[in-house]
Amino acid sequence: MAPEITLFELGPTRSARCRWTLLEAGLEYRSVGNSVDVFKSAALRAIHPMGKLPAALIDGRPLFESAAISTAIADLVPERRLVARPGSWSRALHDQWVCFALTELEAFVASTELNTDEFVLPKSQHVPEIVAQNGRMFRRAAAALDAVLGETDYLVEGRFTVTDIIVGYTLSFGEEQGLLTGFANLEAYLERLLRREHCTLARHGAG
Repeated sequence: MAPEITLFELGPTRSARCRWTLLEAGLEYRSVGNSVDVFKSAALRAIHPMGKLPAALIDGRPLFESAAISTAIADLVPERRLVARPGSWSRALHDQWVCFALTELEAFVASTELNTDEFVLPKSQHVPEIVAQNGRMFRRAAAALDAVLGETDYLVEGRFTVTDIIVGYTLSFGEEQGLLTGFANLEAYLERLLRREHCTLARHGAG
């Protein structure tokens, strides 16, 4: 039987990772949200203790954090080979690159967004002085990833997987802030991802 999936989502949020994975997996799902009113939902808070997106119910079981949801979805369809087999060395590499993207790259662009956009915090609480440092830290990690992607088209087993969905979203986030300039391999990698039929990333001009 096909799994029963409900995704709490909003277009520009990290739920784009989950939606892309669902499309690549060929799985039907029920979408809840796609308006800012979803943040007021008691059903969302029942899944995510902070009321953030994305969140999901998979066969009635709650799960939050986009990387966890996307990986769980990929595991539901092993025949699609969207993620390496649990317990394999390739799965450890998946975990490695996901952790790298979230800690060495995404943390900094998220901080910049937090301190320049008034959606989460009012301007009076912004710390604009941190933005330049965030950019430097992101680009330091981006340089390391750029070198890796000079040797391979994709991050695990040389083929497209959910790892690329998770990392690609983060790089798109950085591109939006103008932080990929000079990283030809990262820009080419993003172009490969953007050409996929089900890609949910927004296209941004080079900064």
